[in-house]
Order: sequence, then structure tokens, then C-alpha cells
Amino acid sequence: IQDGRAVGAYSGAAPVGPNIPQNVRDDYKKEQGHISEVNDLIDEALRQASQADKKASAELDKLATKINVSDTNVAHNYIETETAHLEIDMIRGSIPVGKDPHLVRAWWDGLTPEQHKALMLADPVTIADLTGLPDDVGKEIRGRDGKIDRVEMVRYALDHWNKPDDLKFENNCANFASSALEAGGMQKKFDTWLGPRGDNTWGRESGIGIDWWDQRAYHSRSWASAKYLRNFLTDNGGEEVPRSQARPGDLIFYEQVAEDPGKGGEPQGETYHAAVVTSVTPDGDIKLSQHTGEWQNVSLEAREHVATRNHGEQRIHIVRPHPNWY
Repeated sequence: IQDGRAVGAYSGAAPVGPNIPQNVRDDYKKEQGHISEVNDLIDEALRQASQADKKASAELDKLATKINVSDTNVAHNYIETETAHLEIDMIRGSIPVGKDPHLVRAWWDGLTPEQHKALMLADPVTIADLTGLPDDVGKEIRGRDGKIDRVEMVRYALDHWNKPDDLKFENNCANFASSALEAGGMQKKFDTWLGPRGDNTWGRESGIGIDWWDQRAYHSRSWASAKYLRNFLTDNGGEEVPRSQARPGDLIFYEQVAEDPGKGGEPQGETYHAAVVTSVTPDGDIKLSQHTGEWQNVSLEAREHVATRNHGEQRIHIVRPHPNWY
């Protein structure tokens, strides 16, 4: 900011008068435009810093009253959720949303490649919606193969985490994940004769508007079952990736490793739950959004801890779809 002020604080008089050469006038005009741009960047930097400081101060004051919480449900379901949302909000506060494209480009060009990557992982929807960024940024965030738009997957998950789906299942996690894939443009894979009911299919048909019937006859097994969705994706071009390589638009699957101590729990070895990766923050924490239960941008580590406490040891699988049928 100090360097910028030094550039922007021009105090000389404007070159006026009939004897001023045109090239001097043009150079002055160009320099004034540069100074204005520098000052805009300074103002934006100050806005970002002020906004982040206010958010952090308010949330730290709030969290300070909750340090000695003994109820683990409150700690994991509320406090850690607030903390996760604060982290995303502070990152978003550093992004020049709604600003002039030239200012956005200057801001982006002033960041390091590591900062570019961190922002694209942490808040892909906000970054993708900016105007003024290089075209290559959009390709990187959305997916270079063009088969699934990862940004639209994440947008759907963030927008619908607490909204009812048009086809509601008692355990709705895989239906929600499939709906996100559909929003991202993943194409149906139907059997020639059996439509969605074939063994290696994914997708749904419109149905007749009666949930009981539509749940049984108008979608593939892989649409609404975490186990079958995981198997379908990995059998049709998808890959399992380590946590360190997770990206927004990947899918998370929970596998029951230990015997579930609860009555009527999941069978040992069963893949029983699915969620959508919607953010990966600079500290490497993977954030997910899901149905059953409804969560938005919460820590995978925290949710895994809750699942392990309630149901026994879990194994997390992160799957990146790469459709190979179109």
C-alpha cells in the first residue's frame, strides 16, 4: 500500500496551455489513468483487510464464550460449523466481488500462483463468477475435459443443502450427490432395453409424479445408493484420489470399517453415505455439503469424527468423476 501511495500521490499541476505538446498531454492522461487504477487497488485492499478484521473480531468474541463447552454434540454440530463458515467468509471477503473487470484482473495479476490455487480451491463459485479473469482460470476450476462443470456441481450443493429435492428418499445423500452431478452436466448412461434399470447405468427419468413409484421405477440404482454410485463412477472412468488432492466437485463416500455398535447400524464394509466436496481451505481442510443430515461447507474431519464416535471406525473415499461414456 505504501508503494502504491507513492506512485499514486502525484501532486504536480496538469499540463495546460496552447504550447503544451500533444504527446505530453497524452502521457499525462495515461499516467492519471494509472494513478486512478493504483488508488482503486489500494482502496480494495483496505476494504478487504477491514472486512476480514471485523469478521474475525466478531467471531472470535463469540467463540471466546464457548471455549469450555463440554457437550460434544454442540462442539461438533454448531461451534465447528460456525468456525468453518467463518473461514470461508473471511476468504470470500478478500475477493473483489462485483468490481470493475480491470480492477479484478489487476488484483488477480498481483497474486502468486500459490494464492491463485488456494482461492480456486476454497471458493470456486465466487472466483468463477468474477469478470475480468483470464479464460484459463475458468477452464481450470470447471474442469478441463469439459465433461462435468465442477463449479455448477458446487453451486448446486451450496444452494440446495437445506432444500427438499424434487424426488425425496428417506436416506437422501446419494440422490443429492447425483443431483449435483446432473447440475454439473453429467450425461445419463442408460441401458438400450432397460433404460435406467440396467446393471451399469446412471440417471433418472421424469417419472409420473408419484414418489413411491418414481423412487422404484424411474432412476438407476446408482442414482440413489451411495454404494452403487461409488461403484458406478469408479467403473466408468472415475478415480479415487487421496485427501491431499481433493478438489471441489469431487465426491466423498463413507465406508463402515468396524462393526457398528448401534442397533440396526450399517453392515461392516458397506459404503453407506455420500457428500459433495464444496471447498478445500488453505490449511488443507476439506469442506463438504450434503443431505441426510443437512450440512453446508462443514469440515470433513469434524463429520468423520462424529461418524466414528457414533458408528465405529470409518474409511473415507474421495472419488473424482471422469465419465467415459460420452
